[in-house]
Amino acid sequence: MKKSIKYLIISILVLLVITFTVSYAYFAPNFINNTKDTKVSTGDLDLSIDDESIDAVEISPIYDADYELLGIHKSFTVISNSSLNSCVNLYINVSEISDELKSEYFKYKLLYDGKEIDGNFLTANSNEKMLIEKGLFLESKNEKSFDLYIWVSYQDDVDQLSMLNGKIKSNIYVEGFDSKNNTCQ
Repeated sequence: MKKSIKYLIISILVLLVITFTVSYAYFAPNFINNTKDTKVSTGDLDLSIDDESIDAVEISPIYDADYELLGIHKSFTVISNSSLNSCVNLYINVSEISDELKSEYFKYKLLYDGKEIDGNFLTANSNEKMLIEKGLFLESKNEKSFDLYIWVSYQDDVDQLSMLNGKIKSNIYVEGFDSKNNTCQ
């Protein structure tokens, strides 16, 4: 009888060791040597514009050199209330544009930080956004000021009478995303 109790205790101990070993192997951490660093950014991205509407009716043609004096002028500021640095894209969100103004002679110029961005409304369509500047870096809790000029460029050899009856309804639209590297490359 003593032998059978010894075998029973040894059997129970062997079963306990096997159970413990299998359980430990199942729940133990599994390390993989080929892992890459993972970085997580947390914060908020909150951009706003102080004044964004652009409406114009019956725009008279002017010489390009006079755009600052006679063109439609819109000053606006993009404000970052974010805890993250951001890359900003600026658009003219065209709600309505007359077919007469969809021309290379209907121009805009965006001025900021000593830069000049020129463009026209040749490909503009109602209810579409027109990208006017891409990838502007804006630090958190900061702002950037812009001047936008819009005008019809006078051309001696082009009949522009139809453009006099044109109108545009639009606004400035801003879109941003997190700038992880403090650049917008």
